[in-house]
Amino acid sequence: MKRILWLSQHHPIAKQLERLRTRFGSDVQVDVDTDTFTNAEELVRRFTSGGYDDWIVVAPLSVIGRMCELAQDLNLPKPLMANMEQLHGAAKAQADLNFRGRAYRFVGFRRVKRLALEYDEEF
Repeated sequence: MKRILWLSQHHPIAKQLERLRTRFGSDVQVDVDTDTFTNAEELVRRFTSGGYDDWIVVAPLSVIGRMCELAQDLNLPKPLMANMEQLHGAAKAQADLNFRGRAYRFVGFRRVKRLALEYDEEF
């Protein structure tokens, strides 16, 4: 059985769980962790102490970037993120999720390889 840690304030929707079963097999366990956190190191500790096989995270990009660095250093899988497309107009009727007045469609999951911040010239 594959064990996945879901780190988000929100529980996964049915389509997301279905996609995880398609990817990891029907014998997949998704543990939802909605607790607040202070930094990426804390999330990595939760992942490693739970003995999980993979993880999905909704967090600020700075935290996700640090998680990727730590995952590389510790030889852990890089975190997954849900790709959610925001819908507008008539398309809102086909939303998988409505949150704070916005409509979203679940597209899939993506593994975050790294986070890069690129600057233009200074002035």
